[in-house]
Amino acid sequence: MTEKDNVMTANRVVREWKAKHKSDYDDFKRQVADIGKGDLSLMERTMGLLSDCMPQDARDFYAYIFKYIENPDSVKNDQRAFSRYDQLAAECIFNGTMIKMDFTTGQIESTNSVSSGCTIIRTDDFEQSVTSMPQSMKCVLNALINQMVAFGMDAQLTDKDRTALQNLGLLVSKTVYVYSLLFVPEYLDRLYHRVIVDGDTLAYCIYYFVTFDHGLRQMADMFSRQMASNHSTSFTNAMLSMCIRAFIGHSLSNKSDTKEGWMQLANETDNDDCWKEIMLALRDSHTHGGQQKDSRTLDELLIGDVERLKSLIKDYLYENPGASRLAYLLYALRQTEHIESCNYITFHRALQAMVAKPLGGPDVPQKSYHELMADPKLLGSKGKKWQQAKTIIERWSDILDG
Repeated sequence: MTEKDNVMTANRVVREWKAKHKSDYDDFKRQVADIGKGDLSLMERTMGLLSDCMPQDARDFYAYIFKYIENPDSVKNDQRAFSRYDQLAAECIFNGTMIKMDFTTGQIESTNSVSSGCTIIRTDDFEQSVTSMPQSMKCVLNALINQMVAFGMDAQLTDKDRTALQNLGLLVSKTVYVYSLLFVPEYLDRLYHRVIVDGDTLAYCIYYFVTFDHGLRQMADMFSRQMASNHSTSFTNAMLSMCIRAFIGHSLSNKSDTKEGWMQLANETDNDDCWKEIMLALRDSHTHGGQQKDSRTLDELLIGDVERLKSLIKDYLYENPGASRLAYLLYALRQTEHIESCNYITFHRALQAMVAKPLGGPDVPQKSYHELMADPKLLGSKGKKWQQAKTIIERWSDILDG
């Protein structure tokens, strides 16, 4: 199976799970809302899930690093953390050798060239990456260096000593970077087992929340309110800003959210820094260039009794011949969870392949669909267009779920 097939299968499995566990998901959403009130129990559970999946080699390694930072002499004879990947990692860190990782097979080996379909670990340009990293990340690294200095020394450091400390920090950073990636295949295997084999409820909830419920935008909204409060520090603001930019990039690349939705959040936030972060991230994002055409058919997109749904869609087209109303059909299918995540163009193309009669251009319905996804409250407005849309969507949502 291709990566696209795997994603489609995962999406279908998670949707089916959610349909059967609505109360579990509703409880998860309540816990998400409680994060904004200061209740971090859900975050603790999430970290616990991730911690449970961490390989023992990784635990030994991170314990070694923490001890080394505190007191290098205390770990001189402790080789447990480096017993598996020491030679491979050393060649990468000190000699610039590249490491090739194939997540499909789990194979890890040194390489002389970049291979498509594999993740490459390299450190030859690590210093340049540090120099060119965003200011927010530099803020985090500087805070960590200052913390190391404060932990080990009370006296003021000379420039030479500070340079030596920074070089040590760079070496530690390289080491952590390389080893952390080397642990990824086993980590993913454990996480897969926890989700697919054990059926962990929390993992399903997180997947559905992020992929189908604009979860990353909801989290960014909470972060923006936290940044606007008087309780956050410059350090936490930098961390929240990095999270927001990462959320935007991830949601746009996997099409779980739209630029319009993020712009709406930017315009609603009371925090200038948050608004700037969102707008800069949107400006730097490239969601259309080089993307492969999505040519899924209705048989591949629809979830549930496909033949029944296709019959109902034909009834809808007969009752609502205007091209502009195709947006309301896709919105109703999305709200009732009878369709895989897709953009409007993909849906329009799949519809056209099913019917012989031309449906008209996609521009107008696509605009209406994006407006609805960005602001569902439009259905409660007094405008004639949106009142009509609400009537159609509510009627056909009932029919589709009937």
